[in-house]
This record gives sequence, C-alpha cells and structure tokens, in this order.
Amino acid sequence: MKLTEKQKNCPYCHEKGAARHVKMIQDIPGCTMGLIKRKDGWHLWTSLRLTFIGSLEPIAYCPKCGRPLNEEVKHE
Repeated sequence: MKLTEKQKNCPYCHEKGAARHVKMIQDIPGCTMGLIKRKDGWHLWTSLRLTFIGSLEPIAYCPKCGRPLNEEVKHE
C-alpha cells in the first residue's frame, strides 16, 4: 500500500524515535483522547471528565490519518 503524504507525516501514529508510547490526539478541558502502544498494538483511549475509556482490542487504522496500523503493511 502506498501511503499519502498526510499518512507518512502523521504525528499521531508514527513513533519516529519517541521513547513514550502515548500519543495525544485531542486535549481540551474535560475531554482527552489519544493512542497508547501496548504489546499487541495501538489502542484508542478517551477520558471524559472523571471517566476513562480504552479500547480492548487494538485499532486497525489511525483515527487521524487513516493509515493502517498492522505490521503487514509496508511503509514506503
């Protein structure tokens, strides 16, 4: 699969040397959303006031750029 420029440069789903495995997508008062890297892949999480919700299964695509997040995709 050939990646678009937006997918190649997405700051939300590329690690690019980052030591942290948490990527913030949205951070506004009362509502936070991000990606977290676990052993089985990237998971989406949200926090609304005092409630935390995380995806149980790894997500297949970046919610910001649509890039497939599975290991079988060749990144060009």
